[in-house]
Amino acid sequence: MNEEQGFPWIPLLFGLVIGLIGGVYYAWYLNPVSLTNVSPRQLDAEDQQTYISLVSAAYLQDTNLDRARERLKTTGAHDVISLVVSQSNMAYLGGQEFEARPLTILAEALGGDPLGSGVFTGTLAPTSVAVVPSATFEGVVSPTPSPTVVTATPFPIRATVTPTEILIPPDTRLKLVALNPICKDDHPPGLIEIYVNDINGEGIPAIAILVEWAEQQATFFTGLKPDIDPGFADFQMEPNKTYTITLQGLAEPVYGIDSRACETPLGTAQMRTYQLVYEPTMDQP
Repeated sequence: MNEEQGFPWIPLLFGLVIGLIGGVYYAWYLNPVSLTNVSPRQLDAEDQQTYISLVSAAYLQDTNLDRARERLKTTGAHDVISLVVSQSNMAYLGGQEFEARPLTILAEALGGDPLGSGVFTGTLAPTSVAVVPSATFEGVVSPTPSPTVVTATPFPIRATVTPTEILIPPDTRLKLVALNPICKDDHPPGLIEIYVNDINGEGIPAIAILVEWAEQQATFFTGLKPDIDPGFADFQMEPNKTYTITLQGLAEPVYGIDSRACETPLGTAQMRTYQLVYEPTMDQP
């Protein structure tokens, strides 16, 4: 008489485990799911922020506001203006100039009021502007055919939203009027400090500054620290490097700014800080 055999649980469980492992391996490694043509509303929060940054960068190039609005609608946000303003403010407060500039310009074009608007796209009208015979300063003054100084009405204005809008007339050139090395115990070390002034000595924000060193480069902007000066910008150097500073399209490069250590009056070894001051030159092209 044969004993009744039980159900083969062990082989069944073993087979299920092997099948599960094989299925996971196939799905993750051999034939993973590849998502294409995913709608921006399906992206996670971080990827949506990247998408919005790309939309703002595209707007900075083509200034097609209708196209930018349509692209933003695909995120599914109920209030795209607040969405762009919020991301612009985060980039501005985080010192991310590359992202803050296009986001701020797009936010203003949509009708928002981002924190960086006074730095990148709008400011108060200067009390006077040096006019070059063929130059035109859109939104402030219309120059006469001969060189003169025109007094502008001191009321708030909003500059035209363009990628190259600056607060000086076109074709204006700047010159380096001071380059001061600083090695003091009470001054922050290792900085390149830039001051860009107009003809009245007032700081000019939103000026792009290119810094190059050791086959690397970065761009920073004046106006991000208005508590110091509207025309102020600074850059932290690395030890034992040599830097070149260029106000892009406005001034000749400044070479040989080195970050070697110096000795302060109290005997402390620290990197030297450099202050560079720029003003408009009367020798215009």
